[in-house]
Amino acid sequence: MSSALAIAAVTATLKDILNDGLLNHDLSSVGSFTVTASPPDRITTGNTEPNQLNLFLYQVTANLGWRNVDLPSRNGRGDRLTNQPLALDLHYMLSAYGSEDFNAEILLGYAMQLLHENPVLTRDQIRASLAAPAPVGGSVLPPAFGSLQALDLADQVEAIKISPVFLSTEDLSKMWTAMQARYRPTMAYLVSVVLIQSANATQAAPPVLKRGKDDSGPSAVASPAPELIRARAAASDLLPSIRLGDDVLLIGAGLNTSATLTAVFENQRAGLVQQLPAASASLPAGLTAHIPNAAQNADAVNLWAAGLYSVQLRVTQPNVPTWMSNAVAVALSPSITVSPLAAAAGATITLQCSPRILPAQEATTTVIFGSQAVPVKSIATPVNPQLPTVVTFDVPAVAPGSYVVRLRVDGVQSLPIAITGTTLDFDVNQQVQVA
Repeated sequence: MSSALAIAAVTATLKDILNDGLLNHDLSSVGSFTVTASPPDRITTGNTEPNQLNLFLYQVTANLGWRNVDLPSRNGRGDRLTNQPLALDLHYMLSAYGSEDFNAEILLGYAMQLLHENPVLTRDQIRASLAAPAPVGGSVLPPAFGSLQALDLADQVEAIKISPVFLSTEDLSKMWTAMQARYRPTMAYLVSVVLIQSANATQAAPPVLKRGKDDSGPSAVASPAPELIRARAAASDLLPSIRLGDDVLLIGAGLNTSATLTAVFENQRAGLVQQLPAASASLPAGLTAHIPNAAQNADAVNLWAAGLYSVQLRVTQPNVPTWMSNAVAVALSPSITVSPLAAAAGATITLQCSPRILPAQEATTTVIFGSQAVPVKSIATPVNPQLPTVVTFDVPAVAPGSYVVRLRVDGVQSLPIAITGTTLDFDVNQQVQVA
Protein backbone atom coordinates (compact mmCIF):
# COMPACT_ATOMS: atom_id res chain seq x y z
CA MET A 1 0.00 0.00 0.00
CA SER A 2 0.99 3.63 -0.45
CA SER A 3 1.85 6.28 2.09
CA ALA A 4 0.29 9.71 2.51
CA LEU A 5 2.54 10.89 -0.34
CA ALA A 6 0.58 8.84 -2.87
CA ILE A 7 -1.49 11.74 -4.23
CA ALA A 8 1.57 13.95 -4.73
CA ALA A 9 3.45 10.98 -6.19
CA VAL A 10 0.75 10.36 -8.80
CA THR A 11 0.78 14.02 -9.83
CA ALA A 12 4.58 14.01 -10.04
CA THR A 13 4.58 10.83 -12.13
CA LEU A 14 2.00 12.19 -14.57
CA LYS A 15 3.92 15.43 -14.87
CA ASP A 16 7.15 13.55 -15.57
CA ILE A 17 5.50 11.32 -18.20
CA LEU A 18 4.09 14.37 -19.99
CA ASN A 19 7.37 16.27 -19.80
CA ASP A 20 9.44 13.31 -20.98
CA GLY A 21 7.00 12.41 -23.75
CA LEU A 22 6.85 15.94 -25.16
CA LEU A 23 10.64 16.23 -25.13
CA ASN A 24 10.88 13.05 -27.19
CA HIS A 25 8.75 14.65 -29.92
CA ASP A 26 10.03 17.32 -32.24
CA LEU A 27 8.18 20.42 -31.05
CA SER A 28 10.63 22.95 -32.42
CA SER A 29 7.78 24.71 -34.21
CA VAL A 30 6.25 25.48 -30.82
CA GLY A 31 9.47 26.62 -29.22
CA SER A 32 10.29 26.17 -25.56
CA PHE A 33 7.57 24.95 -23.23
CA THR A 34 7.09 23.86 -19.63
CA VAL A 35 4.95 21.26 -17.85
CA THR A 36 3.60 22.38 -14.48
CA ALA A 37 1.22 21.20 -11.76
CA SER A 38 -0.10 24.52 -10.47
CA PRO A 39 -3.55 25.99 -9.81
CA PRO A 40 -4.79 27.69 -13.02
CA ASP A 41 -5.21 31.06 -11.30
CA ARG A 42 -1.44 31.25 -10.73
CA ILE A 43 -0.54 30.91 -14.42
CA THR A 44 0.23 34.10 -16.32
CA THR A 45 -2.09 34.76 -19.26
CA GLY A 46 -2.32 37.51 -21.84
CA ASN A 47 0.50 38.99 -23.94
CA THR A 48 3.20 37.28 -21.87
CA GLU A 49 1.47 33.91 -21.81
CA PRO A 50 4.04 31.08 -22.08
CA ASN A 51 3.85 27.80 -23.93
CA GLN A 52 2.76 25.67 -21.03
CA LEU A 53 0.97 22.43 -20.21
CA ASN A 54 -0.61 22.44 -16.75
CA LEU A 55 -1.87 19.45 -14.77
CA PHE A 56 -4.23 20.31 -11.89
CA LEU A 57 -5.90 18.00 -9.35
CA TYR A 58 -9.37 19.50 -8.95
CA GLN A 59 -11.24 16.73 -7.10
CA VAL A 60 -10.69 13.61 -4.98
CA THR A 61 -13.46 11.01 -4.54
CA ALA A 62 -13.79 7.64 -2.79
CA ASN A 63 -13.23 4.53 -4.88
CA LEU A 64 -16.42 2.47 -4.70
CA GLY A 65 -14.68 -0.84 -5.30
CA TRP A 66 -12.27 -0.53 -2.39
CA ARG A 67 -14.08 1.64 0.15
CA ASN A 68 -15.54 -1.29 2.15
CA VAL A 69 -12.41 -3.45 2.26
CA ASP A 70 -11.21 -4.58 5.73
CA LEU A 71 -14.38 -3.48 7.52
CA PRO A 72 -15.02 -3.26 10.40
CA SER A 73 -11.79 -1.42 11.10
CA ARG A 74 -12.52 -0.82 14.80
CA ASN A 75 -14.32 -2.69 17.56
CA GLY A 76 -17.01 -1.40 19.90
CA ARG A 77 -14.40 0.23 22.16
CA GLY A 78 -12.83 2.10 19.25
CA ASP A 79 -9.68 -0.05 19.18
CA ARG A 80 -8.08 -0.55 15.79
CA LEU A 81 -8.72 -3.99 14.28
CA THR A 82 -7.37 -3.51 10.75
CA ASN A 83 -5.51 -0.88 8.77
CA GLN A 84 -8.32 -0.14 6.35
CA PRO A 85 -6.94 1.43 3.16
CA LEU A 86 -8.05 4.90 2.11
CA ALA A 87 -9.09 4.23 -1.50
CA LEU A 88 -9.18 7.34 -3.68
CA ASP A 89 -9.95 8.32 -7.26
CA LEU A 90 -8.09 11.41 -8.47
CA HIS A 91 -9.68 13.82 -10.94
CA TYR A 92 -7.29 15.95 -13.01
CA MET A 93 -7.72 18.69 -15.57
CA LEU A 94 -5.05 19.08 -18.24
CA SER A 95 -4.91 22.61 -19.71
CA ALA A 96 -2.74 23.99 -22.49
CA TYR A 97 -1.43 27.57 -22.86
CA GLY A 98 0.28 29.07 -25.92
CA SER A 99 2.13 32.24 -26.81
CA GLU A 100 1.17 31.90 -30.49
CA ASP A 101 -1.77 30.64 -32.49
CA PHE A 102 -2.22 26.85 -32.36
CA ASN A 103 0.54 26.31 -29.79
CA ALA A 104 -1.96 25.42 -27.05
CA GLU A 105 -3.79 23.00 -29.35
CA ILE A 106 -0.52 21.31 -30.37
CA LEU A 107 0.57 20.83 -26.77
CA LEU A 108 -2.84 19.51 -25.71
CA GLY A 109 -2.97 17.11 -28.67
CA TYR A 110 0.44 15.61 -27.91
CA ALA A 111 -0.43 15.34 -24.20
CA MET A 112 -3.71 13.56 -24.89
CA GLN A 113 -1.92 11.16 -27.24
CA LEU A 114 0.65 10.35 -24.54
CA LEU A 115 -2.00 9.57 -21.93
CA HIS A 116 -4.00 7.57 -24.49
CA GLU A 117 -0.95 5.41 -25.23
CA ASN A 118 -0.10 5.05 -21.52
CA PRO A 119 -3.44 4.18 -19.87
CA VAL A 120 -1.68 2.48 -16.95
CA LEU A 121 1.07 3.87 -14.75
CA THR A 122 3.45 0.93 -14.68
CA ARG A 123 5.57 0.23 -11.63
CA ASP A 124 8.75 0.92 -13.60
CA GLN A 125 7.39 4.30 -14.74
CA ILE A 126 6.58 5.27 -11.16
CA ARG A 127 10.00 4.21 -9.88
CA ALA A 128 11.78 6.03 -12.70
CA SER A 129 9.79 9.22 -12.19
CA LEU A 130 10.23 9.32 -8.43
CA ALA A 131 13.80 8.06 -8.16
CA ALA A 132 16.54 10.57 -7.36
CA PRO A 133 17.75 12.17 -9.49
CA ALA A 134 14.65 12.40 -11.62
CA PRO A 135 15.08 11.69 -15.36
CA VAL A 136 13.85 15.14 -16.33
CA GLY A 137 16.09 17.66 -14.64
CA GLY A 138 16.12 17.84 -10.87
CA SER A 139 14.04 16.20 -8.19
CA VAL A 140 10.38 15.77 -9.02
CA LEU A 141 9.26 15.95 -5.38
CA PRO A 142 10.12 18.91 -3.16
CA PRO A 143 12.91 18.36 -0.60
CA ALA A 144 10.38 18.42 2.27
CA PHE A 145 9.09 15.03 1.11
CA GLY A 146 12.46 13.37 0.92
CA SER A 147 12.05 11.45 4.18
CA LEU A 148 8.76 9.87 3.10
CA GLN A 149 8.54 6.84 0.88
CA ALA A 150 6.79 8.07 -2.25
CA LEU A 151 8.12 4.99 -4.05
CA ASP A 152 5.60 2.89 -2.10
CA LEU A 153 3.13 3.91 -4.78
CA ALA A 154 4.87 1.54 -7.20
CA ASP A 155 4.28 -1.41 -4.88
CA GLN A 156 0.58 -1.00 -4.12
CA VAL A 157 -1.69 -3.96 -4.83
CA GLU A 158 -3.66 -2.52 -7.75
CA ALA A 159 -2.18 -0.73 -10.75
CA ILE A 160 -3.06 2.90 -11.36
CA LYS A 161 -5.17 3.48 -14.47
CA ILE A 162 -5.82 6.66 -16.47
CA SER A 163 -9.20 7.25 -18.12
CA PRO A 164 -10.38 10.29 -20.09
CA VAL A 165 -13.47 12.10 -18.80
CA PHE A 166 -15.41 14.17 -21.32
CA LEU A 167 -16.95 17.05 -19.40
CA SER A 168 -19.86 19.06 -20.72
CA THR A 169 -19.58 22.75 -21.53
CA GLU A 170 -21.61 23.52 -18.43
CA ASP A 171 -19.26 21.54 -16.17
CA LEU A 172 -16.19 23.18 -17.69
CA SER A 173 -17.75 26.61 -17.31
CA LYS A 174 -18.55 25.98 -13.63
CA MET A 175 -15.05 24.69 -12.98
CA TRP A 176 -13.20 27.62 -14.54
CA THR A 177 -15.58 30.11 -12.95
CA ALA A 178 -14.94 28.61 -9.52
CA MET A 179 -11.18 28.92 -10.04
CA GLN A 180 -11.52 32.55 -11.18
CA ALA A 181 -9.11 31.95 -14.04
CA ARG A 182 -9.27 32.56 -17.78
CA TYR A 183 -10.47 29.55 -19.72
CA ARG A 184 -7.97 27.57 -21.81
CA PRO A 185 -8.37 24.31 -23.80
CA THR A 186 -8.88 21.58 -21.22
CA MET A 187 -9.25 17.80 -21.01
CA ALA A 188 -10.24 15.95 -17.83
CA TYR A 189 -8.86 12.60 -16.64
CA LEU A 190 -9.73 10.10 -13.92
CA VAL A 191 -6.80 8.35 -12.23
CA SER A 192 -7.80 5.28 -10.22
CA VAL A 193 -7.08 3.84 -7.73
CA VAL A 194 -4.73 5.21 -5.06
CA LEU A 195 -4.56 3.13 -1.88
CA ILE A 196 -3.24 4.93 1.19
CA GLN A 197 -2.73 2.72 4.22
CA SER A 198 -1.21 3.24 7.63
CA ALA A 199 1.59 1.04 8.93
CA ASN A 200 0.35 1.22 12.53
CA ALA A 201 0.23 -2.02 14.49
CA THR A 202 -3.18 -3.65 14.91
CA GLN A 203 -4.59 -6.17 17.33
CA ALA A 204 -3.71 -9.78 16.58
CA ALA A 205 -5.30 -12.86 18.07
CA PRO A 206 -2.97 -15.32 19.83
CA PRO A 207 -2.03 -18.49 17.96
CA VAL A 208 -4.41 -21.46 18.06
CA LEU A 209 -3.07 -24.16 20.38
CA LYS A 210 -5.93 -26.65 20.19
CA ARG A 211 -8.72 -27.21 17.66
CA GLY A 212 -11.77 -27.83 19.81
CA LYS A 213 -12.10 -29.66 23.11
CA ASP A 214 -10.24 -32.80 21.99
CA ASP A 215 -8.06 -31.14 19.34
CA SER A 216 -10.04 -32.97 16.67
CA GLY A 217 -11.14 -29.99 14.60
CA PRO A 218 -14.64 -29.52 13.22
CA SER A 219 -17.08 -32.42 13.12
CA ALA A 220 -19.20 -33.24 10.07
CA VAL A 221 -22.69 -34.71 10.28
CA ALA A 222 -24.80 -36.07 7.45
CA SER A 223 -28.09 -34.35 8.30
CA PRO A 224 -28.77 -30.63 7.80
CA ALA A 225 -28.62 -28.39 10.84
CA PRO A 226 -32.00 -27.52 12.39
CA GLU A 227 -33.23 -24.08 11.38
CA LEU A 228 -36.03 -22.15 13.06
CA ILE A 229 -38.43 -20.04 11.03
CA ARG A 230 -41.01 -18.97 13.60
CA ALA A 231 -42.16 -19.47 17.19
CA ARG A 232 -45.81 -19.03 18.23
CA ALA A 233 -48.45 -20.28 20.61
CA ALA A 234 -49.52 -23.81 19.66
CA ALA A 235 -53.14 -23.13 20.65
CA SER A 236 -53.81 -20.70 17.81
CA ASP A 237 -51.95 -19.04 14.98
CA LEU A 238 -53.90 -15.86 15.76
CA LEU A 239 -52.35 -15.24 19.18
CA PRO A 240 -49.61 -12.59 19.07
CA SER A 241 -47.76 -13.92 22.13
CA ILE A 242 -47.42 -16.84 24.52
CA ARG A 243 -48.26 -17.18 28.24
CA LEU A 244 -47.20 -19.33 31.17
CA GLY A 245 -48.80 -22.74 30.75
CA ASP A 246 -48.77 -22.58 26.94
CA ASP A 247 -47.22 -24.96 24.46
CA VAL A 248 -44.85 -23.09 22.16
CA LEU A 249 -44.79 -24.31 18.57
CA LEU A 250 -41.36 -24.06 16.95
CA ILE A 251 -41.63 -24.15 13.17
CA GLY A 252 -38.55 -24.72 11.05
CA ALA A 253 -36.58 -27.06 8.82
CA GLY A 254 -34.38 -30.05 9.60
CA LEU A 255 -36.22 -30.70 12.86
CA ASN A 256 -36.75 -34.42 12.23
CA THR A 257 -33.48 -35.56 13.72
CA SER A 258 -32.30 -38.20 16.14
CA ALA A 259 -30.39 -35.58 18.10
CA THR A 260 -31.60 -34.29 21.45
CA LEU A 261 -33.14 -30.84 20.99
CA THR A 262 -33.50 -28.31 23.77
CA ALA A 263 -35.34 -25.00 23.38
CA VAL A 264 -33.36 -22.16 24.96
CA PHE A 265 -35.40 -19.05 25.80
CA GLU A 266 -33.42 -15.89 26.57
CA ASN A 267 -34.67 -12.50 27.71
CA GLN A 268 -31.64 -10.25 27.38
CA ARG A 269 -33.27 -7.22 29.02
CA ALA A 270 -34.18 -9.22 32.11
CA GLY A 271 -31.06 -11.38 32.03
CA LEU A 272 -33.09 -14.63 32.12
CA VAL A 273 -32.32 -17.90 30.34
CA GLN A 274 -34.64 -20.92 30.52
CA GLN A 275 -34.15 -24.31 28.88
CA LEU A 276 -37.05 -26.59 27.98
CA PRO A 277 -37.11 -29.98 26.22
CA ALA A 278 -38.42 -29.82 22.66
CA ALA A 279 -40.75 -32.62 21.56
CA SER A 280 -42.19 -33.54 18.17
CA ALA A 281 -45.37 -31.71 17.21
CA SER A 282 -48.29 -32.62 14.98
CA LEU A 283 -46.74 -30.58 12.19
CA PRO A 284 -44.02 -32.38 10.17
CA ALA A 285 -41.77 -29.33 10.45
CA GLY A 286 -42.52 -28.40 14.04
CA LEU A 287 -41.55 -28.98 17.65
CA THR A 288 -43.28 -28.03 20.88
CA ALA A 289 -41.87 -26.79 24.15
CA HIS A 290 -44.14 -26.44 27.18
CA ILE A 291 -43.80 -23.39 29.45
CA PRO A 292 -44.99 -24.39 32.94
CA ASN A 293 -47.37 -22.24 34.95
CA ALA A 294 -47.62 -21.90 38.73
CA ALA A 295 -49.79 -25.03 39.03
CA GLN A 296 -47.14 -27.12 37.26
CA ASN A 297 -44.08 -25.44 38.79
CA ALA A 298 -44.50 -23.29 41.87
CA ASP A 299 -41.40 -21.25 40.95
CA ALA A 300 -42.56 -20.49 37.38
CA VAL A 301 -43.79 -16.98 38.26
CA ASN A 302 -40.28 -16.12 39.46
CA LEU A 303 -38.26 -17.97 36.79
CA TRP A 304 -39.85 -16.14 33.88
CA ALA A 305 -40.57 -12.47 33.12
CA ALA A 306 -42.88 -10.83 30.62
CA GLY A 307 -41.15 -9.38 27.58
CA LEU A 308 -39.43 -10.31 24.36
CA TYR A 309 -37.47 -13.58 24.17
CA SER A 310 -35.17 -15.12 21.62
CA VAL A 311 -35.55 -18.87 21.08
CA GLN A 312 -32.81 -21.19 19.87
CA LEU A 313 -32.48 -24.95 19.59
CA ARG A 314 -29.50 -26.59 21.24
CA VAL A 315 -28.56 -29.73 19.30
CA THR A 316 -26.84 -32.53 21.22
CA GLN A 317 -25.56 -35.75 19.63
CA PRO A 318 -23.20 -38.44 20.90
CA ASN A 319 -19.53 -37.84 20.04
CA VAL A 320 -20.39 -34.55 18.30
CA PRO A 321 -19.94 -31.05 19.76
CA THR A 322 -23.10 -29.26 20.81
CA TRP A 323 -24.24 -26.45 18.53
CA MET A 324 -27.01 -23.85 18.50
CA SER A 325 -29.54 -23.11 15.77
CA ASN A 326 -30.50 -19.63 14.64
CA ALA A 327 -32.68 -17.52 16.94
CA VAL A 328 -36.28 -16.38 16.41
CA ALA A 329 -38.30 -13.95 18.52
CA VAL A 330 -41.35 -14.64 20.64
CA ALA A 331 -43.17 -12.45 23.17
CA LEU A 332 -44.24 -13.72 26.61
CA SER A 333 -47.28 -11.78 27.81
CA PRO A 334 -48.33 -11.39 31.45
CA SER A 335 -51.34 -13.37 32.70
CA ILE A 336 -53.67 -11.44 35.01
CA THR A 337 -56.49 -12.18 37.42
CA VAL A 338 -58.95 -9.27 37.79
CA SER A 339 -60.82 -8.56 41.02
CA PRO A 340 -63.54 -7.40 41.43
CA LEU A 341 -65.30 -7.84 38.09
CA ALA A 342 -67.93 -5.20 38.86
CA ALA A 343 -67.14 -1.75 40.22
CA ALA A 344 -68.15 1.89 40.08
CA ALA A 345 -66.02 4.76 38.80
CA GLY A 346 -63.28 5.56 41.30
CA ALA A 347 -63.22 2.07 42.81
CA THR A 348 -59.91 0.21 43.13
CA ILE A 349 -59.28 -2.83 40.95
CA THR A 350 -56.66 -5.43 41.87
CA LEU A 351 -54.68 -7.40 39.28
CA GLN A 352 -52.55 -10.42 40.08
CA CYS A 353 -49.79 -10.68 37.46
CA SER A 354 -47.85 -13.81 36.49
CA PRO A 355 -44.95 -13.92 35.90
CA ARG A 356 -43.86 -11.41 38.53
CA ILE A 357 -42.98 -7.88 37.46
CA LEU A 358 -39.28 -7.17 37.82
CA PRO A 359 -38.15 -3.94 39.52
CA ALA A 360 -36.72 -2.67 36.21
CA GLN A 361 -40.12 -3.22 34.56
CA GLU A 362 -42.24 -1.30 37.06
CA ALA A 363 -41.61 2.13 35.52
CA THR A 364 -43.05 1.06 32.14
CA THR A 365 -45.95 -1.04 33.46
CA THR A 366 -49.26 0.29 32.16
CA VAL A 367 -52.92 -0.62 32.74
CA ILE A 368 -55.26 -0.31 29.76
CA PHE A 369 -58.93 0.01 30.71
CA GLY A 370 -61.06 -0.42 27.62
CA SER A 371 -59.06 1.59 25.11
CA GLN A 372 -57.48 4.15 27.44
CA ALA A 373 -54.35 3.92 29.55
CA VAL A 374 -54.92 4.63 33.24
CA PRO A 375 -52.32 5.37 35.94
CA VAL A 376 -51.05 2.49 38.03
CA LYS A 377 -51.90 3.07 41.69
CA SER A 378 -49.46 0.59 43.21
CA ILE A 379 -47.22 -2.35 42.34
CA ALA A 380 -46.40 -4.81 45.12
CA THR A 381 -44.22 -7.88 44.68
CA PRO A 382 -44.43 -10.28 47.67
CA VAL A 383 -41.31 -11.57 49.37
CA ASN A 384 -42.43 -15.14 48.70
CA PRO A 385 -41.05 -15.84 45.17
CA GLN A 386 -43.93 -18.21 44.43
CA LEU A 387 -46.58 -15.47 44.67
CA PRO A 388 -47.55 -13.16 41.78
CA THR A 389 -47.15 -9.40 41.66
CA VAL A 390 -50.18 -7.35 42.76
CA VAL A 391 -51.07 -4.26 40.70
CA THR A 392 -53.85 -1.84 41.64
CA PHE A 393 -55.55 1.01 39.78
CA ASP A 394 -58.67 3.14 40.09
CA VAL A 395 -61.55 2.83 37.65
CA PRO A 396 -61.65 6.01 35.55
CA ALA A 397 -64.78 8.09 35.01
CA VAL A 398 -66.38 6.25 32.11
CA ALA A 399 -69.86 5.54 30.88
CA PRO A 400 -71.55 2.41 32.27
CA GLY A 401 -70.65 -0.73 30.38
CA SER A 402 -68.27 -3.64 30.12
CA TYR A 403 -64.55 -2.82 29.75
CA VAL A 404 -61.69 -5.16 28.89
CA VAL A 405 -58.69 -4.84 31.21
CA ARG A 406 -55.16 -5.35 29.92
CA LEU A 407 -51.75 -5.04 31.56
CA ARG A 408 -48.71 -4.01 29.54
CA VAL A 409 -45.32 -5.09 30.94
CA ASP A 410 -42.06 -4.38 29.13
CA GLY A 411 -43.98 -3.58 25.94
CA VAL A 412 -46.02 -6.82 25.89
CA GLN A 413 -49.74 -6.77 26.70
CA SER A 414 -51.74 -9.44 28.50
CA LEU A 415 -54.13 -11.43 26.31
CA PRO A 416 -57.79 -10.86 27.32
CA ILE A 417 -58.75 -13.75 25.07
CA ALA A 418 -60.55 -17.05 25.59
CA ILE A 419 -60.22 -19.74 22.93
CA THR A 420 -63.27 -21.80 22.04
CA GLY A 421 -62.31 -24.31 19.38
CA THR A 422 -61.00 -22.15 16.56
CA THR A 423 -62.85 -19.04 17.75
CA LEU A 424 -61.35 -16.22 19.80
CA ASP A 425 -63.56 -14.34 22.28
CA PHE A 426 -62.93 -11.79 25.01
CA ASP A 427 -62.40 -13.47 28.36
CA VAL A 428 -65.24 -12.51 30.68
CA ASN A 429 -62.88 -12.91 33.64
CA GLN A 430 -60.77 -10.05 32.30
CA GLN A 431 -63.62 -7.57 31.94
CA VAL A 432 -64.92 -5.08 34.51
CA GLN A 433 -68.59 -4.13 34.53
CA VAL A 434 -68.99 -0.45 35.39
CA ALA A 435 -72.43 0.48 36.71
